[in-house]
Amino acid sequence: MWKTIIEVWERILFSIVGFTLIIYALRLIYLEKITTASAVFGIGFLSFIYANVSRFKKFKGLGFEAELWEDKQKEAADLIDRLRFVVSIYTREIILGKVKQGRLGPANSWKDRWKLYNDLISEHTVLGQKIDFADVKKEMDDYFLFDLTYPRTDKIRRAISEKKNVAQQKIDAEFGTPIRDISKHRVRVTQLKSIKDRIENPLETSASGNLAQVYLNIFNTAKQTLKRDFDINLQIEDEIIETLEELSQLYQHRPVVITNRLIQLADNTHQA
Repeated sequence: MWKTIIEVWERILFSIVGFTLIIYALRLIYLEKITTASAVFGIGFLSFIYANVSRFKKFKGLGFEAELWEDKQKEAADLIDRLRFVVSIYTREIILGKVKQGRLGPANSWKDRWKLYNDLISEHTVLGQKIDFADVKKEMDDYFLFDLTYPRTDKIRRAISEKKNVAQQKIDAEFGTPIRDISKHRVRVTQLKSIKDRIENPLETSASGNLAQVYLNIFNTAKQTLKRDFDINLQIEDEIIETLEELSQLYQHRPVVITNRLIQLADNTHQA
């Protein structure tokens, strides 16, 4: 018995270390120490692999470059792939969970979210884990662009709505009560109803298209229609239009290059 223990003590030790680190990582998640938890979690899994280190002829660092015994090569390669897949899912859920949880609250700022993303990616790089997080970055960009854009469309919605009320008053004054010409009145009401001031499912539009450009088009169309059909001038601050035009360019050139200025714009919008 003691002879067996002496022969496998390293495997037993690394197995215990791996199990302990994974339990500790779960506790760190509970304490919201996400970055540290990710690193501990990855090391814990690697410890389980180290428990089988006797199967390797040569081993090189945490990058996990190894020359394996021929009969174990495929098994070890599959294990590494599964580990990489598990870690990628784990990291993705941590990052996107942070993005989706209380997105419109100042307590969970975009500065914190992008710092978490960069810290986790850096930790995986240090550990030699070459994992493609392009899909995570894409989904983060979707929410980031939405949070930058949608609050800035509110003034467009309100400005159009106010002018539509003015147009309705003109229609009422033109046809009186009771309505003097029902057919012409119907035409005028149809003209008014054709003016959009908002869209359904803006988050879906932002993810699959260009939300900023959609609202710029809504504004320009409403401005032309109100002037042509009701002789009403629709105006809004130049700053809003200029910012939406800038955001429209970001939509057209994904992935988004994250800058401190963009982060400040997003966080200032939440706090406004």
